[in-house]
Amino acid sequence: MADYTKESLHALGTPDPELTEILKKAPAPNPDLTLAQRREEFHSREKYRYTNGPTFDTTESVVQIPMRDGYTSETRVFKPAEAATGTPLVVLIFGGGFINGSNIQLVAFARAVAKLYGATAVTLSYRLAPEYKFPTAANDIWDGVSWLAEHASSQIGNVDLAKGFVIGGLSAGGNLAVVTAHKALKDKLAAPITGIWACIPVLLSDSTVPEEYKDRWSSRVQNANAPVLNAQSIEAVRQLYQPDETSPDYTPFPNPADLSSLSNIPRTHVQVAGLDPLRDDGLIYEKALRDHGVETKLDVYPGVPHAHFSALPGLKASYRSRRDTLVGIGWLLRREVDVKAVESVEEAWEPALFGAVR
Repeated sequence: MADYTKESLHALGTPDPELTEILKKAPAPNPDLTLAQRREEFHSREKYRYTNGPTFDTTESVVQIPMRDGYTSETRVFKPAEAATGTPLVVLIFGGGFINGSNIQLVAFARAVAKLYGATAVTLSYRLAPEYKFPTAANDIWDGVSWLAEHASSQIGNVDLAKGFVIGGLSAGGNLAVVTAHKALKDKLAAPITGIWACIPVLLSDSTVPEEYKDRWSSRVQNANAPVLNAQSIEAVRQLYQPDETSPDYTPFPNPADLSSLSNIPRTHVQVAGLDPLRDDGLIYEKALRDHGVETKLDVYPGVPHAHFSALPGLKASYRSRRDTLVGIGWLLRREVDVKAVESVEEAWEPALFGAVR
């Protein structure tokens, strides 16, 4: 896997010509929406895709998981129509800047993973900022994953974590997946996590970039005015979530001078977008893992913005990203991937994907 030079990193932020043409015709976002209105718009899109997307004959149930403060958190469970004895478990965590989103956001992937790989997939919940500031989200996900490590086999049924225990998410969910996987090693989770999926994750800040990777830390400046997510919106989210950016509940590099523990991280699939201010969070994390002997799979989408696969589903890069996600989860599960089956899944998604953004 070739490493990026300063020049090739910068080139990743050159807008894709296809994106440029789409943005010429796209309506400008309304800057005056309140947080409540943005949440309603966000949830409306999630609900449309959840309601109108294919189920692939999966079954769905709901489990209530107790949190440390007495709150109960809703988790959705998806099982394949016909499951072999003892399925692997794939845990999916939604994104939305820690302020938006719900556990129906990644249901399309949960159903697809159950269909393609005969896995049980769960979509976790966590409480949102600003009502619940840092570290509530990280605590909720840790409590949920800890419960699953101890009780999935008995409370969900037909789950064998020895066959695979994968955790993943996108954007804020990618952050929560990564920090949970690192904590699982430190605190000796009841069952070991066997794979991590980190899609367009937020992981770093100026103070937590290891010295040896600082020459790769440029996307926050280069892509400060990018579409979909920009520097202003990142700062707005930071003000609402109020994270301690040096905490192990926020970054995998709480001590950037000592990365020795990285060698114990399980195989990891990272996806980044070239025109994303968060691009280098994912690239540096993947590079550090690889430098410490971790098996990694990296997929990069030049010239497209954060969450392009959802906000701009018709881009060629968006098609590739969604397929890469499903292929990558198969890789994490150490399963043989049927590319034609993956493509047929994505074709079945299209009406719901495109309908939600019209």
